[in-house]
Amino acid sequence: MDRAFVDTNVLISAIDTSRERHQQAFRLIQRVKNEELEAFISTQILGELYVALTRKTGRDEPPLSPKEAQAEVSSMVSSGLFTVLPVTEFVMRKAIDLSSRRRIGGVRFWDVVIIATMLENDIHALYTEDVKDFRRFDDLVEIRPPR
Repeated sequence: MDRAFVDTNVLISAIDTSRERHQQAFRLIQRVKNEELEAFISTQILGELYVALTRKTGRDEPPLSPKEAQAEVSSMVSSGLFTVLPVTEFVMRKAIDLSSRRRIGGVRFWDVVIIATMLENDIHALYTEDVKDFRRFDDLVEIRPPR
């Protein structure tokens, strides 16, 4: 069975039917449900998901209330569809080292934490809608759009 890490934006698109890539993300989650893909997320992704679900993005109100977002994240964790990996001190040290070597700073550091989490857990494929943002790591992992 294929093993892959799933980025926050794919989870959001799977939930939000109004997003452009909803169908592709939904199909990917169906593959996980059908046990065709072993999917991983991290504690970082859970936090990013909560933020995305409760953040205003040009709308009058955020997509979900904090209580609704908590229920969505809790449901995702308890579903058993994803193995949730911890972002440990070792992962953070690896991410800082990789960021330093590749001269990556600022908010892009959080992309490096995803890559470091994957490397630490021997996962070599990442499903993300931000393919171009992760291209700088295609020598380390395979970057895939949801399909």
